Amino acid sequence: MTIAVTVGVAGGGYLLRLGYRWIKTRAEVRRAELEQKGLSERIRSLPPGSRLTEKSASREVDITVGGAPAVGNQER
Repeated sequence: MTIAVTVGVAGGGYLLRLGYRWIKTRAEVRRAELEQKGLSERIRSLPPGSRLTEKSASREVDITVGGAPAVGNQER
């Protein structure tokens, strides 16, 4: 009986950790999707020739609307 309880508690703990990781990862993905959607909406509202620069702790974006494509990485 003690072994079954121990296995049950250990299995439950594992499932809780797995669920927490899944929820945390899903939240990160959703946050990135919302950031991308907001950036796309802001770009669509700008006239051709405009430049959009955004900086945050995790990334830096510099986009020219309707201009020639830039060389190199657009997002850092």
